[in-house]
Amino acid sequence: MVKETQYYDILGVKPSAAPEEIKKAYRKLALKYHPDKNPDEGERFKLISQAYEVLSDPKKRDIYDQGGEQAIKEGGSGSPSFSSPMDIFDMFFGGGGRMARERRGKNVVHQLSVTLEDLYNGVTKKLALQKNVTFPSLDSSQFTSRV
Repeated sequence: MVKETQYYDILGVKPSAAPEEIKKAYRKLALKYHPDKNPDEGERFKLISQAYEVLSDPKKRDIYDQGGEQAIKEGGSGSPSFSSPMDIFDMFFGGGGRMARERRGKNVVHQLSVTLEDLYNGVTKKLALQKNVTFPSLDSSQFTSRV
């Protein structure tokens, strides 16, 4: 017995639909509402993708059929699901910290001269670079190091 039919309604299929039927309906709607073709329908495309993600996976579909969207959000067992071991740290410490700390400088482009023959045969060239790294968080002074 299906508790909710919202995801089935989004894809325009019946709850008894076969996986092939769900896939076909998703592809049709994804082509129609993809943001590249239809920029105003970005939210609808997200809903279509979310519905397909749940209904295309037999385990998730079973959980959805038994408990609806809330059961999916809870991971099917009433407790949050963790897909990565780092998810538990993200939950307790706010997440995103690892990405926020990583800072990148500007891209550097160097031109190397090679002949067409070198490209065809494959050649190895050496390139020496120097990079200055600044450490602003150390004491009151700043250190510069060559890497």
